[in-house]
Amino acid sequence: PEFLPQYPEYLSHEYPMWKQIQQRDILLFYPYDSMAPFLKLLQESADDKAVTSIKITLYRLASRSAVAEKLCRAAENKKDVTVLVELRARFDEQNNLEWAKRLSDAGCRVIYGMEGYKCHSKICLITKKDKNGFSHITQIGTGNYNEKTAALYTDFSLITADESIAADAAAFFHNMLTGNLFGVYNHLLVAPNTMKKSLLNLIDEEIQKGDKGRII
Repeated sequence: PEFLPQYPEYLSHEYPMWKQIQQRDILLFYPYDSMAPFLKLLQESADDKAVTSIKITLYRLASRSAVAEKLCRAAENKKDVTVLVELRARFDEQNNLEWAKRLSDAGCRVIYGMEGYKCHSKICLITKKDKNGFSHITQIGTGNYNEKTAALYTDFSLITADESIAADAAAFFHNMLTGNLFGVYNHLLVAPNTMKKSLLNLIDEEIQKGDKGRII
């Protein structure tokens, strides 16, 4: 029988996503979990007057992309929306170009990454300002921001209010805007400078633990 992605039981449909994420990290496992919680977060952020900015990387969008539509809505609602679009997505170049134009027309700042490098990062940073100052939600995933493929392929999507991860995300977007491939991060492993080296170091740490080491 056909399987339909499920909305996680531990998440409320009525309670705002921002508050739920501040209470606990959310880890979605596509296609078993639905992408709907992330889409709900984008929708709420687009309409929340306290949200000041959304920054996101896009690689393969659906032809009728709910993600892109919510980003357009956010920009139209005067949010600062920055979108890094990777145009070199095989077979999807034309679709990406069309969405890049629509996002730009809606008021998003669209950038295209760096010459000679391809951006496969899947990361989104949402910033809110209230009476207590600034707070952030960061989403990091292995899959594209594509509702269609999220129902087909296995991928992870982590959504967190951890401020130290948000600081890395902010640094990442700043570095992408300034063409800096050699940024320093505390938690994120960012190719081509730190990912391989850091992964090898982590593997070495598990080797040193002997039969207590664990790699998944």
